[in-house]
Amino acid sequence: MNYDKFHAAPRLQKKIIDRNNFTYRYLIDIFEELDLKTNSKILDYGSGVGTIDFYLASKKFMVDGLEVSKNALQISKRSAKAIGVEDNAKFFNISKKINTKYDVIICSEVIEHIFDYHSLLTRLKGYLKKGGYLLVTTPSLNAPLFKMRLLTKFDSEVGHLRRYNVRQLRKEIEKMGFKIIFVHKKEGILRNSLFTLGKLNWMVKFLKGPLSDWITYLDELLVKLFGESNIHILSLKP
Repeated sequence: MNYDKFHAAPRLQKKIIDRNNFTYRYLIDIFEELDLKTNSKILDYGSGVGTIDFYLASKKFMVDGLEVSKNALQISKRSAKAIGVEDNAKFFNISKKINTKYDVIICSEVIEHIFDYHSLLTRLKGYLKKGGYLLVTTPSLNAPLFKMRLLTKFDSEVGHLRRYNVRQLRKEIEKMGFKIIFVHKKEGILRNSLFTLGKLNWMVKFLKGPLSDWITYLDELLVKLFGESNIHILSLKP
């Protein structure tokens, strides 16, 4: 996939998202549950345009973002400066040599794009401190739209090489020596439709405040009824 084409015209971000942000609320919830100290070091592997990283930097964490797209890297750096978090949020090409040990590594919507994801998980483990957390999120084989064969084009366009079920992903992470803290099944057919069916994408920017809460509540009921479209696994390096 051409990730620069995917990030062909990224917008400058000028303010920090809040907890009710429809796109990132699940990641924010996880970080609010972790007992992290000020200045904890976080690596976002595949940081995109940096939105979640600006939020974490605003909470006084030290965040490094690694990204393959030059366009995304440029806009991340500009946005960090515009928001005023450039001291806490740094962005680098994904090929950068890492000498830092991190308290948390985010690998969100990445492993499904990587041919040799075993090597990636091994590398990320090496970047973690003992007792550090690895957060992985990835599309599920159990997604209702996927089962209905409505995501074939989407998966191809965004560069998905595979999907996982919970048992498989849990096994792969445990095989690398991580201790699983929790597995969350997230994103019902409603939320997944908004992100994957192009004609509905425009609606996401209007899902703010109470509306974000209501749609999320309804979507979580749909997960219980029809299954999850996304898997979140938090694990610990012993």
